[in-house]
Amino acid sequence: MATASSCSPLVAVLVALLLCRGDIPAPDCALCASAAARQLAGACRGRADARVWYDYCFARYDDADFVGLPDTGYALILLNTQNATDPEAFEKAQRKVMARVAADAGDAGGGGLARETARFKDGVTIYGLGWCTRDITAADCGLCVAQAVAEMPNYCRFRRGCRVLYSSCMARYETYPFFFPLDGGQSADASASAAGDYDRVVLNP
Repeated sequence: MATASSCSPLVAVLVALLLCRGDIPAPDCALCASAAARQLAGACRGRADARVWYDYCFARYDDADFVGLPDTGYALILLNTQNATDPEAFEKAQRKVMARVAADAGDAGGGGLARETARFKDGVTIYGLGWCTRDITAADCGLCVAQAVAEMPNYCRFRRGCRVLYSSCMARYETYPFFFPLDGGQSADASASAAGDYDRVVLNP
């Protein structure tokens, strides 16, 4: 199921982008890309501006040429409905993880993907990720992910998981493994089952 989609009325000429996260295995990427394309064609038929976010991939088209232009004008925020155990200590730990993610995202050698982990307590690990579309520069990627990370305390304070999704990048942390390679040989389905429920906030729709 798509994380989210957004659509606006159609005009004649469209620019499109479809890509997977850099850590995603090729078979999973192909499945995600196919699902995203179907989602755009179905839910957004006849529209000029559309985006669809999945865990593994992102697809977008627009009647304006957005390629190479960092876009943080539209944001979708998903926050876990459960608070972390020992929330103050957890908040401090996840902010350290996500600060490293934001710094790593600006590394030209990272390919627009940054991943970090940190042990918390009682067997809990914090997993952090930043991901950018490949049409923007490494410097713009770092700035985009840093902006997404900076938005997290406004909506996700003390929460066990959070995602901030822009049209050019995203930032995410969880207390279960969600990026590849998965810890301990877990399957992606098993990890996803640990996600729990999420609330949704849309900014600048």
